[in-house]
Amino acid sequence: MYTSLLVAVDGSKQSEKALTLACYLAQSNQAKIHIVHAPEVLQHPAIMTWGLGAVSLESSRKELETISSKLVEHAVSAAKEQGINQVEGHIAHGEPTLAIIKQADKLGVDVIVMGCRGLGNLSGLVMGSVSHKVSHSAQCGVITIR
Repeated sequence: MYTSLLVAVDGSKQSEKALTLACYLAQSNQAKIHIVHAPEVLQHPAIMTWGLGAVSLESSRKELETISSKLVEHAVSAAKEQGINQVEGHIAHGEPTLAIIKQADKLGVDVIVMGCRGLGNLSGLVMGSVSHKVSHSAQCGVITIR
C-alpha cells in the first residue's frame, strides 16, 4: 500500500508514537521511511521526552542545528531498532507546516505520519496546530496520532 512514508518528529511523546506507527506501516509494506524534523524556535524552554528538538530564543543557530541533528539521529536509531533498514533523516527549515509539506512533495512520499499535539507554541491553539494545517494542505495522505 505504501512505498514511502514521511514521519515528522519534534521530540514529543506524540512524535514517538508517530514514529512507532510509521515503522509498523513500513514493515507491513517494505516501505522506506523519511524522518523529518522542522525545528521551531519557541519563546520558552520546552521539556521533551527525548530531551531534544525545540530551543529557546536565546539559543544560537548552531545550537539549533546541533539539537536538530541529534533529534533526527535519535529517531533514525529508534526506527532501526524497530527493524527498519530503509530510513533516512532530514532537517527541514522554515515554518514547520510548510517545511513538512515541501519535504513530502520533494521526496514524493505516499503518506505523512505525525503526532497531533506536539511541541507547538500557544499560537497553535489560536491559529491551528501544525498537524491540522498539514492534513488540510498536503497533496498526499496524512495520518495523525494522539
